Amino acid sequence: MPVTPPICVHAPGRTARHEAAFTWVLSSALGLDWSWADAGTAEGLDDGCIHCHYGAGEAGHGIALPVEGLLSEVGQWRAEPPEVEGADADLFAAVFWMASRMEEHVSGAVRDDHGRFDPSGSIPEIMGWLDVPVCEQWAFRIGERLLGEHWPAHQAKLQAQFEVRPTIDVDSAYAFLGKGVVRTGGALLRDLTRGRFSNVARRVRVLLERAPDPYDTYFTAQKWHRDRGLQAQWFFLLAAFGSHDKGLPPSSPRLGALMRALEEAPDQEVHWHPGYASASDAMTMQREFDAFQRILGRAPAASRQHYLRMEPTATRRALIAMGIQEDHTEGHAVRTGFRGGFSRRRPWYDLEAECLTNLMLCPFAAMDATYLRYLATAPDAVPDAVRTLSDAVQSVGGTLRLLWHNESLAPEGQWSGWGGVYPAVLDAAMEGTGQHHSASRSFVD
Repeated sequence: MPVTPPICVHAPGRTARHEAAFTWVLSSALGLDWSWADAGTAEGLDDGCIHCHYGAGEAGHGIALPVEGLLSEVGQWRAEPPEVEGADADLFAAVFWMASRMEEHVSGAVRDDHGRFDPSGSIPEIMGWLDVPVCEQWAFRIGERLLGEHWPAHQAKLQAQFEVRPTIDVDSAYAFLGKGVVRTGGALLRDLTRGRFSNVARRVRVLLERAPDPYDTYFTAQKWHRDRGLQAQWFFLLAAFGSHDKGLPPSSPRLGALMRALEEAPDQEVHWHPGYASASDAMTMQREFDAFQRILGRAPAASRQHYLRMEPTATRRALIAMGIQEDHTEGHAVRTGFRGGFSRRRPWYDLEAECLTNLMLCPFAAMDATYLRYLATAPDAVPDAVRTLSDAVQSVGGTLRLLWHNESLAPEGQWSGWGGVYPAVLDAAMEGTGQHHSASRSFVD
């Protein structure tokens, strides 16, 4: 395959926003070898490069890229995006607006009861941008213009990078086990007073190890992943018990043993799931971080916020200060799709400090709770919905990340009817890749 020439970019008066936009487009989306050029004229420029200029006017050399102005407006936030159609569309500015999540920072941005940005009725939703990795689509348009005859081969190379990454949040590791005397006794008393005698009998059987805990789905899921050659990532909640944090206490020996067992598997990764309060409480976040270290003997490298709840800037700054390398929180609770316009990972831009950071954002496109609670999708329709997202990601060769919960793998309670959804979703996500797996493609409850 021919080698794609490097790109040399001349951008007079460039800012941190230029750095972010060009990094996201040329590095994150297109995987190109590129650099900033200090000179804008032909003299002394490397003939082995594809030259382009962004804002150099008639003094520029090579391909002229449209300039709209957003990348130079450091410290200013717009509620509306730049134009994305037509010969004068500045797609670098559009990528920056979308991927920096600028709309979430402007005054009056709508938030729900958990403080999460509500995308309902937003411009990206109205435009249909949330349904596809739109920033990568825009990047492909840029790539086609820059690379010319080299583009078809490079595009094929990018599309071949498509992968599926299952991620599972463990909010409550077990339904009955490991809850401690007080919580277990309270649960038994509630069931007795409400006449739920079958629940009492089942809880007792599980506690006596005469029946499996319904949430103990870890190694079944592990087999599903292995059958499909997938690398799974598990995010464990280690928060103190509260109204939004119902997991096992971080001191639970059973919880620690489970995390270490998954950690030992070569095709499984164990990461951190900071609790509800940690999004706005640095001391709480630190306690949970320390608990993770005690359990696994290492610091967490990646995290995802519980309830997807975070302060737009403060939470990620706290994660950076702790040495977290990846944040997997980017995604909406109320709908599926691509919150930042990307399926691929990219470095986070601190819009308040106006600087590109080393924290990598790893977006997910679909969550089980979204289909159940917000979209009311029938269980047997979920695989087709995921297949549509997968097709969109495959077209740009990105990464389709799925967010599931260990509870939804147990087909009971609110998840009744979901017993066969997860393996069917994995098959749907991988359809068209040619990747070998041994499981059936049909949905079975």
